[in-house]
Amino acid sequence: MRYLCVALIFLFLSVVSPLYAGSEDYELYIAQGIQKINQGKTKDAIVLLRKALKLTPESPEALYYAGIAYSRSGNYKEAESLFLQTLQLDETSANAYFELGRIYYVTSRCDDLEELLSRFQDLSEDKALKGETAELVDGCRKKAEEKPFRLNISAGTQYDSNVILEPSNPPVSAERKSDTRAVLHVTSRAVLLKEKVIKLTLDYNFYQSLHMNLNEFNVQYHKITPVLEMTFSDALRSSVGYSLEYTLLGSDPYSRFHTFYGKFTVKEGEKLSTEAIYEYRSLKYRDSDIFQTNSIRTGYQNTVGIKQNFYLKRLKGEIYYFSDFNRAKEGYWAFDGQRLGAELAYKIIPPLHINVSSEYNERRYRDEFPGFQKRRLDRMQQYSLRLTYFISERMSVSITESYIVNDSNLSIFDYRRNIAGIFLTIGVL
Repeated sequence: MRYLCVALIFLFLSVVSPLYAGSEDYELYIAQGIQKINQGKTKDAIVLLRKALKLTPESPEALYYAGIAYSRSGNYKEAESLFLQTLQLDETSANAYFELGRIYYVTSRCDDLEELLSRFQDLSEDKALKGETAELVDGCRKKAEEKPFRLNISAGTQYDSNVILEPSNPPVSAERKSDTRAVLHVTSRAVLLKEKVIKLTLDYNFYQSLHMNLNEFNVQYHKITPVLEMTFSDALRSSVGYSLEYTLLGSDPYSRFHTFYGKFTVKEGEKLSTEAIYEYRSLKYRDSDIFQTNSIRTGYQNTVGIKQNFYLKRLKGEIYYFSDFNRAKEGYWAFDGQRLGAELAYKIIPPLHINVSSEYNERRYRDEFPGFQKRRLDRMQQYSLRLTYFISERMSVSITESYIVNDSNLSIFDYRRNIAGIFLTIGVL
């Protein structure tokens, strides 16, 4: 019996002693890691804190301080991952929210920052840090706005089940075939002037598609837009602008549009704003080998509408309604229309975002269409989905899907169209 007791005691010590030693080593690595962070030796701190994580992989403390070390060394992607793991284990860690917010500030992810720091405000009792978080949000917005030049390049491929140049108003003679195309899309902006309440910007968009088989449907599109914005107060601002749009179909000129518009924006609160919009468009269409009577659609269009913008934590979106009054050379191409739609953007997790949109477009044409004894009435529905993964601050990959259905009382204008694509977007500036 005596030997049995001794054996049990040795067995207990053989189990407990390594655990106790491991606990001591863990606490020592944490303490030394914090000391190295304070000394600015982040590489040494990362080595020590990684050892602590090896001993206790699900320790919020080790994850948090390892995140601090990576953040201070400039490795924001790894730091963000560690802070998110910390919050999965401890949702009440106010400091983890704050440090993650600092990363979003540095990387100019202002929407993510605002959502995150609102949680921090609810958790923290530190008034000084609460004031600092408010400054981070304001500073992030100002930093994004003050960026004088922006240049984004998207490249990818699309499959189009029904290649029609203008899906909402297809010419009758358009041959409807499916095809795959390569797409290049460039968007840019320059802030030309910013003085107190006035800001002048210049946007330029370029689009080029190259079809695999239907080369005659290759589209090249240019749009240049100067905009003057005036801010009267935090709650009220207005803008006036002009845009020139020019489109080539194949190698032939297809259309040229001049648009003048005005917009008033009223901000009802931090999460809500309303826009009232008016547009006048001068529309010039040109005949081509494919669309030989395209020019009869030349004319003008007046548009009035209202848009409601909102933001709720991870969700932001808009709901809009527009009335369109189009007049063309031939009355059977002129119409009165209305558009009602919504778009929602949701952050599933910080690097993964989803956008969904839907629009209903109704057009009542003014004269009887040739060959029919009634006026044309089109009802179009469009649904879109975009799933975006942010590889880094300036690089993302997107999968897109659009479905369009046009129901007309004149059967020759009925069609279905599905467009699926994948794109890589790089922020050059």
